[in-house]
Amino acid sequence: MPNSIDATTIADGGSTRRVARWITWGGPLVLAIALLLHAIVFIHWPTYALQIDVLVYRFGGTRVLDGLDLYSIGRNGEIDDLLFTYTPFAALVFTPLAFITDFTAQVLSLMVFPALLVYSVWRMLNWLNISAKAGLWGLLALLVGLVSWLEPVRLSIQLGQINLLILAVVVTDILAPKRWRLAGVGIGIVAGIKLTPMIFIVFLFVVGRIRAAVVATVTLIATVGLGFIFLPSASHYYWVDRSFEKISRITRDPTASTSISGLFLRLDLSAGIATALSALVIVMSLVVATLAYRRNQLLLAISLVGMASAAASPFSWSHHWVWFVPLVVHLGYRGYVLGKRASAITMWVFCVVFAAWFTSLSGKTPDSGALTLRPGGVLNEVIPSLYVFVHLVVLVASWMWLRRDTPDVNDVAGEDESPSADELAPASPAHN
Repeated sequence: MPNSIDATTIADGGSTRRVARWITWGGPLVLAIALLLHAIVFIHWPTYALQIDVLVYRFGGTRVLDGLDLYSIGRNGEIDDLLFTYTPFAALVFTPLAFITDFTAQVLSLMVFPALLVYSVWRMLNWLNISAKAGLWGLLALLVGLVSWLEPVRLSIQLGQINLLILAVVVTDILAPKRWRLAGVGIGIVAGIKLTPMIFIVFLFVVGRIRAAVVATVTLIATVGLGFIFLPSASHYYWVDRSFEKISRITRDPTASTSISGLFLRLDLSAGIATALSALVIVMSLVVATLAYRRNQLLLAISLVGMASAAASPFSWSHHWVWFVPLVVHLGYRGYVLGKRASAITMWVFCVVFAAWFTSLSGKTPDSGALTLRPGGVLNEVIPSLYVFVHLVVLVASWMWLRRDTPDVNDVAGEDESPSADELAPASPAHN
């Protein structure tokens, strides 16, 4: 795509920046095409709008209100399929869904989760201090159109998956202004619903945002406490009996995992080595993400930490990788606000390669995305964990870029590159 930067200007950090002229009309065009393709898919294959996961959430809430055991049986009546896999606190959160029908829950899910995706992208662009006059809406349209067709995002929308809510909450908390005393509450809540966001609490501690990290930790503990108060038996089973460690509660096929552990399981390699490598990836990701944070590249930091949570998890579905979204916004900003052609090209290549292309047209819900390719041989075992290799490539590339001796002054969104020792949390440039 063209990368002309001879039109709209944006004042940021004392410098004048330009947004590519074509974004004002090209962005809405890309979004319109993306929405049309979504509509065609939903009409031709109605099962793409089934929202099965939100129905499982509703099932969990219903079991709570009916006073029934939360984890013994699945939504379809079987003991090993469509089980409620989240925390007891999550079931409490989902109880309002029990008061509406399945159909209403499906409709709401199809409205709410795409809206959360739009919000997340808008919040990131807003933090980057891109105003409406500078082309905010055009760039927002472009990026939403592109990321909506990334395979993890499209699958999250198809299933009615909570990942997009987690993304929105984490983005809100990490990008919160310094003066926002509730920073960390959101991360604590979503970590109390789905355990993987706990890595962001560690990240907050590592980068020195101690208050937000403590708030998140206390909030997480409170969610566990609420579970024990209102659902003591379920909480004992989940936390004390450590059912959260059981892959069988998630799927009948543990080899379906897209994580490092899944890769090693498919290749019949040591589970112990997989665990050690997962821990190493977490450490490496936190190191590079911290460097990105201190360079004020917060979107890159969020993406790296989020991808690490999916790569290192004992089990990850492909829709857990919604953390590609901050990476695409980061590249889009560099490409079409800072005028970095390499970033623009990388963004387009990434979005094309990892889009939810159909790899089969058979069945009620055809396969889509690079992870469903099966060329044969050992690649059949490696490809399901392709996103792990993507994360490692992004990790190394980010390290090399961030360690440059003479970084471009325009790489930073308007905040001092050297945060003070007592407060490392950079506020949005709009709040300087």
